[in-house]
Amino acid sequence: MSPAFCRPTFMSSHAKHALAEPVSTSTDEYLATATVTVLTRRGAFYLGTRYGLSVLISVGNMLVMTWWIGPHAYGIFVTAVGLTTFYAAVARFGIDTYLIRCEPMPQEREYNIAFTVMSALVGATVALGACLIPLLRRWYGGTEFVGPYLALLASVPLTALAGVPITRLERELNFRVVAAIELAGQAVAFVSALILAMRGFGVWAPVCGMFLWQVFAFPAACHMARLLPRPAFDTAYAKQMLTYGLGVSLSLRTWQLRTLVNPLLVGRFAGPEGVAYVAFAVRVAEGFGFLRTVASRLGIAALARLQHNRAAFQAALEKALFVQVITLGPLLSAFVFFGPWITRHFFGARWIPAMTVYPFVAVGVLINSVVNLQASALFVVGREWAVMRAYGSHLVMLTLATCLLLPRLGITGYGWAEVLACGAYVFIHLALADVAAISYRRILPATAVFLLPALLQIANFYR
Repeated sequence: MSPAFCRPTFMSSHAKHALAEPVSTSTDEYLATATVTVLTRRGAFYLGTRYGLSVLISVGNMLVMTWWIGPHAYGIFVTAVGLTTFYAAVARFGIDTYLIRCEPMPQEREYNIAFTVMSALVGATVALGACLIPLLRRWYGGTEFVGPYLALLASVPLTALAGVPITRLERELNFRVVAAIELAGQAVAFVSALILAMRGFGVWAPVCGMFLWQVFAFPAACHMARLLPRPAFDTAYAKQMLTYGLGVSLSLRTWQLRTLVNPLLVGRFAGPEGVAYVAFAVRVAEGFGFLRTVASRLGIAALARLQHNRAAFQAALEKALFVQVITLGPLLSAFVFFGPWITRHFFGARWIPAMTVYPFVAVGVLINSVVNLQASALFVVGREWAVMRAYGSHLVMLTLATCLLLPRLGITGYGWAEVLACGAYVFIHLALADVAAISYRRILPATAVFLLPALLQIANFYR
């Protein structure tokens, strides 16, 4: 007999009405809200610590790579890892998000069905990635990326399938273990890449480091989540997962398609060095922006428990957004002023061109910090197609602007494309206003203050 499978917590019309109207908070609701607050604060501490330490490791890794392998080899690595990371995300097909949101909590058989379905998707994705090699060779006009690309393609199954045990840990709000696994994996990648780079392995140093990271992370996640993957299948449950995953996957993967703009378009028009400079600027800005990742990962798990209480739902969003802006803004702004000196003295003068892109990327990251948690809120209330529309518009604007401006302005053309594409975020604001209109009274002034240094630096480029 088939088990009573869990179902995602889509909002019914009654639930949407409940969220649309303020409700009085009963003792049970108050206790539930307080519990969510405590758990998410604990999760935020662990994930915040993980991503804060991750920034330090990333900076160390980038310092080593930039000194020892140089922009050209680093650009080849970024091209290969950008493509294969996207493949791994596509192969998950939103199944990991489904497992977090569905009620009641999935049992071991349901996780094994998820493993089985995702394994089939991974196999198809890897096969497609291998078939694309002739087209990629023609696009880039060379073959030097093929070896690193194939090596990282072989790690895609480990990267994708690790999503299943990680979701079980996140479902339990066990972010301490999640943080430990991810941080330890990143440390493995850094140490191995450091040793190989010092021994003259060039581009293969970060490639091997990335591969060893995935070799460590997948079994570690399975062990800590108490999951031993076994074949299992049920047509009805597989259809349920894939139906839900279609909307979420299209939205999230449309957003992640933007990560291919650098390896595909910048690589095409500016070569590996251009890819390296843009990747350097993005890595720095997004390293400072680790709070966005923490908030996004906590958002769905926490907001799903508050979705029927408009006051708590709205207050949680506003507070989280404000905290992100006032924490992230000073870091991004400070690097606008001190970045050229830091880059020249710690990474080498040959990396200075990356600083012509950084102010544009910093603007995009700060504006996105006001949007990403709102997108998580829309996923919670079943409005993933609204997110899809916003992300799709963002991708189109970024792609077209890059194609138009990069050949004319060089790598700063990519920077302008990042800024212009932020206009698509208006669709997320409009969609959220129908569910829980948040106030920007505190958020916008703080955002404007922290945007000013980057905007002044951009204006200074054209004096």
